[in-house]
Amino acid sequence: MTKRNSDNLRIKRKYLIWRKDAKGLSDASVDKSAAAISTYESFLDGKDFRSFHSERARSFKRRLSSQQNQRTGAKLSSTSVNGVLREVQTFYSWLADQPGYKSRISRSDIEFLGPDRKSDNARRTSCWKPHASPAQVVRLLSGMPDETVLQRRDRALVAFLFLTGSREGAAITLRLGHVDLANACVHFDGRSVDTKFGKSFTTAFFPMLAPCEQFVRDWILELRTQHHFSDSDPLLPKTRVGVGTSRQFSALGIDRAPWASPSSAARVFKQAFVDAGLPPFSPHRVRDTLAELAKDHCRTPEDYKAWSQNMGHDDVLTTFRSYGSVAPGRQVDLLARFRKRGPLPEEDDFDVFE
Repeated sequence: MTKRNSDNLRIKRKYLIWRKDAKGLSDASVDKSAAAISTYESFLDGKDFRSFHSERARSFKRRLSSQQNQRTGAKLSSTSVNGVLREVQTFYSWLADQPGYKSRISRSDIEFLGPDRKSDNARRTSCWKPHASPAQVVRLLSGMPDETVLQRRDRALVAFLFLTGSREGAAITLRLGHVDLANACVHFDGRSVDTKFGKSFTTAFFPMLAPCEQFVRDWILELRTQHHFSDSDPLLPKTRVGVGTSRQFSALGIDRAPWASPSSAARVFKQAFVDAGLPPFSPHRVRDTLAELAKDHCRTPEDYKAWSQNMGHDDVLTTFRSYGSVAPGRQVDLLARFRKRGPLPEEDDFDVFE
């Protein structure tokens, strides 16, 4: 049983409050920090945080590398190990400025908690990830059933994610009033919508192939005319469960409340691909599909900037680094085309910037 240290508990609580109230981090980020520090506390087995030195840091790294994932039984991935190390390193960097600790903790020793360069570089590398092509999206949507209101809702969810590039957590917190059909855009208000880092931005509909946009418009029309939803009602309502004709609990339709968790939306999304005979792509791979679609529409730097901004990115390089990788086969094809074509004429080199 892990021993408890009252001084450790007090200073850890102070640090987590600082992370939340001074740095403005979300509850999920604070929980991640708390979990990493608890892992380090278990390693210390009751020893004080002040008893820190380079050898202890190295020993902790070795312990992490040998630990197993509790769910799979496999060794912790380098991503998980490095995530814990970065959180503990940040904690000690803060601790080194606190009264009663700064005289005991050396900043040069804190550097021993840093992840090794090879695995950290692998974390930063953006490799091509399998994702649905625009043509596969059309095939998927065209084949989804639409006999019941729940089936139409599920189809609208898939269509909406591809039409806007929205994360599922943001999509399930949207209200009908956030969608502007007249201007074909969505207003992601960070004050009421669960956007990443609470950012507010406007996303215009991406030029996805038919029938993506039409399914979203049909769904909103149905909500307003048949179910009498207003601007304050959810775009993607949860399933209403009650006692059915068989006197057992069953799905009876849609409720006027949103889904409580994005995991429900993610399951619907993945199952739709499985039912269509495709791999169970994650909703986050939608953004890879949209990055692939950009090459069919973007020609100038302004085009790419608008496309990136429409995905909610402040920097166009974020789009390229995270979602703009070229599939290996496509990469080989392009290089073969370059060799065959030869260099472009000099007068065309800078046409793209004019």
